[in-house]
Amino acid sequence: MDPQPLSTAEWAEVGTALIFLTGALGFAILAGTSLLTAHALITSLVDTNTIPAGWSKARPILYVAGIAAVVGLIACLFLAYQNLGWLEAFYPRYWQ
Repeated sequence: MDPQPLSTAEWAEVGTALIFLTGALGFAILAGTSLLTAHALITSLVDTNTIPAGWSKARPILYVAGIAAVVGLIACLFLAYQNLGWLEAFYPRYWQ
């Protein structure tokens, strides 16, 4: 099997898929950071009286940001998958 070189349109799909995968990485980092901060750090620090109890008011905002980032992550992964048509054209039997 000798794969054919990618055309300009297929390279455009590769670039678009990479952009969406980079966005997914950014959303994953944002989701992890905000959910960890809201669920673990603020709770622990308020319980040990390291920070004032008023910081607990920031938790719902961080939860909303984390959930929105998870939704963005799923959307980016779906859109990246939609731009992988070039893979089947390049490797017609890539599952085997």
